[in-house]
Amino acid sequence: MLLLDADPERHSVLKRGLLDSGFNLVARLTHSSNLTHEVQLQRPDVLVIGIDEPDSDTLGQLSSMRDQDPRPVVMFAEKEAPRLIETVVKAGVNAFVVNDIQAHRLRPIISIAMARFSENQKLREELEQTKGKLAERRVIDRAKGMLMKHRQLSEDEAYKALRKMAMDKGKTLSAVAESIIDVLSLLETQASS
Repeated sequence: MLLLDADPERHSVLKRGLLDSGFNLVARLTHSSNLTHEVQLQRPDVLVIGIDEPDSDTLGQLSSMRDQDPRPVVMFAEKEAPRLIETVVKAGVNAFVVNDIQAHRLRPIISIAMARFSENQKLREELEQTKGKLAERRVIDRAKGMLMKHRQLSEDEAYKALRKMAMDKGKTLSAVAESIIDVLSLLETQASS
């Protein structure tokens, strides 16, 4: 657990509440300027941030971490605004609590944030896999179309030819499709020169 809070009173309440809840604090920061560095150094499971209103630097660092080295983030803030909530959620905050720091509530808040984080990570992975499969499908369809045109094959025949080449070479269908696109594109370029 890494705790970031510049306000001494709130910092003390959060620290005490986290320790009383059985959490291990690996680092305590009072300024966000070296947040990314400390996260890389300490590798906390969760970030807990107490803040009056998140500034662009803190949100920028959180966004960067969300993309490069994601982890659950719980933010306790003094101010609430609809636009602010959207901004912190986009930056990767999994729980945003306004004006309500109660030590006995920290464990369930952090547990919920961790569960949301885990679910979001699964969704991101599924989305990336789906995007990858769609990109592969486009490459295969393009190669199939080029084979149909150059070899006068039906769609089914072109697909079977692609699949046979993939099996013969021990490569994926999309890798063979990319090779075919490269070769046939080169031939088209040479023919038009």
